[in-house]
Amino acid sequence: MKPADQFRLLELSERYADEKLSAEETASLEAELRASPEARAFFAKALYQRAELTFDDSWHSQPTAATTEVKSTSRPSWWRHGITAAAAACVTFAFVWLQNSRDGTVATLVRAQQCQWAASSLPTVEGARLKPGMLDLTEGLAVLRFDSGAELVLEAPATVEVLDGMNCKLRRGTLVAEVPPQAKGFSIDTKDAKVIDWGTKFGLSAGEDGKYLVQVLEGLVEVDDKSGAATKKLEKGQRVDRGWSHSQMHPATDLDDAEPSLGQTAVVMDTGDGWQAITTAFGHGRDTYIQSSEKTPNGFGSHPFFRVKHSRDSKPDLNRKGYIAFDLSKFSGRQIEEAELVLTIEPSELGFASFVPDSTFAVYGVTDESEDAWEEAGLSWQHAPAHDPAQPERHLPAAAKVKLLGRFEIAQGINRGTRKLRGKDLADFLKSDTNQIATLIICRETAETQDSGLVHAFATKENSTRSAPMLRVKLR
Repeated sequence: MKPADQFRLLELSERYADEKLSAEETASLEAELRASPEARAFFAKALYQRAELTFDDSWHSQPTAATTEVKSTSRPSWWRHGITAAAAACVTFAFVWLQNSRDGTVATLVRAQQCQWAASSLPTVEGARLKPGMLDLTEGLAVLRFDSGAELVLEAPATVEVLDGMNCKLRRGTLVAEVPPQAKGFSIDTKDAKVIDWGTKFGLSAGEDGKYLVQVLEGLVEVDDKSGAATKKLEKGQRVDRGWSHSQMHPATDLDDAEPSLGQTAVVMDTGDGWQAITTAFGHGRDTYIQSSEKTPNGFGSHPFFRVKHSRDSKPDLNRKGYIAFDLSKFSGRQIEEAELVLTIEPSELGFASFVPDSTFAVYGVTDESEDAWEEAGLSWQHAPAHDPAQPERHLPAAAKVKLLGRFEIAQGINRGTRKLRGKDLADFLKSDTNQIATLIICRETAETQDSGLVHAFATKENSTRSAPMLRVKLR
């Protein structure tokens, strides 16, 4: 580094610590420090020396490293004053960069909530320092804090490649990024786009097929589409959706296959100790969901999952409720003593898990048996059992037409596993059946905390890898 550059950085360090740099000067300085390890090292030395002078008054008899290097005969004003809180923050900021240049680490895994990991090349213990490499999260939420200050919340399933302190790549999945002013310019690459943040908060979803969604929650981002389209600048409330939502809302299904999908059984299963089980693939069983924005049926009955959501009041058209029906004909004439409902959680990948806390779900039984004749293909928000499309509580069924059978919980970030509902209310509801069909409605009582919160999903009989809704009963 030339002496002139050293002296310039020395002056900048003084003004930076005293909070006298303009926003433009601060941004220019931070860009220079990010780009030059030599500049970072010198800047850190200068600020560290300033901190030491607060506690050591022997400086007047000892030449300093910084003044020796710049060969200056005059001492700047901060040599005569104590260190400020701003200077202490700058020392920490600069030494993080200096340390990174030595050990190669660029980020920290500051939080791992309910996490399960696949073939990651980086350490996955909470608190671990991270070098460039791959993280593959299959379950839960993980928070990465880059040394630049940028913070990412990874929402499983997600695969992220850490590149350096200012760049990473989202290979698949969803994350929420919060970028403070000192990390302006932080970028996230995807297969078909690059998102550059200018001090803001935004959500990003991307797939290995190139589809992506960017949604700005605060501030400003730039989206550079690699197809050659013009760079887009997005502000709060704006989004760019290149096929991501459509691919999640309309999953590929084999509609030519009239038989239940692999793993879904269409028979009564004997599970031992007097228990028998059926799924919605048995007999006249059905499973689907309705969404308040849908004016006509949209093929939800062919999806490999049914979706459930309680949206905010500002987005009333995004509520969803699940409908399942079990064919009880094989239990006709026999007394049901106990019963258990089993639902398999399906990764939804629609919406942001960060915006939905631990959630409570309620299961209702439809008491009016005249409404049990519904069909998957014709179910809609306007025509569904025990449903009033005009009621204020859009995420719930019509109270006069249902019986609450119980509740279950799903923790934030969980996207796999099963949930079971067992109890007297469920057994009594099945005992009261007279038409050999039981219709259940699944609702989420917990609302999202911000718009675009996660839509929970559960496997249906069309799912080829996860079990359809199952009803287990113990017969007398």
